[in-house]
Amino acid sequence: MEGEMGKLLDILGNETRRRILILLTKRPYFVSELSQELGVGQKAVLEHLRILEKAGLIEGRTEKIPRGRPRKYYTIKRGFRLEVLLTPYTFGTEMYEPKKPRQTEEYQQARQLIKSTEPLETKINELLEFLTEIERRVEEVMRTKQELEEVRLLIETYIENLLRRIAQEDEREFERLMREFSPKLPRKIIEDLNDF
Repeated sequence: MEGEMGKLLDILGNETRRRILILLTKRPYFVSELSQELGVGQKAVLEHLRILEKAGLIEGRTEKIPRGRPRKYYTIKRGFRLEVLLTPYTFGTEMYEPKKPRQTEEYQQARQLIKSTEPLETKINELLEFLTEIERRVEEVMRTKQELEEVRLLIETYIENLLRRIAQEDEREFERLMREFSPKLPRKIIEDLNDF
């Protein structure tokens, strides 16, 4: 999984590819449009699109137009969220891919607001109010997640430091503890202790 994350980070590390993805969030584009918007040659744009398509981030579809050759339009294929955690003690990445939304109360409420037959201004206002509430709740969950990540990091660091101290003081006791707790220890702690 870490190798896949590394490739993804490399792909997203390129500014031109990030700019292409930003444009594709607005609407489908074909190569000459992207080239013109970015001020980059079509050959270079095609190579970036090939890399993004191979990574599964975008997809192309060919459409016939009334006059002229068919054009290949590119769109975002899938959404995901990539988080990078970097501290003095650890480095890691996590990727979340949205699944089909569960039929939660919030989902049902959003569908109801979208389908409402209220006057346009009322409908937009209600949707914006609901969106504001959802954003507030997402921020609250993210704060809680951050706090829990900090607690997790504190505990992991303490366990690792404790085991290092035991390893220095009593190697046999350290080996016994490792046999007992290795199945439960986070992989990162085991790797760090093996390098110790």
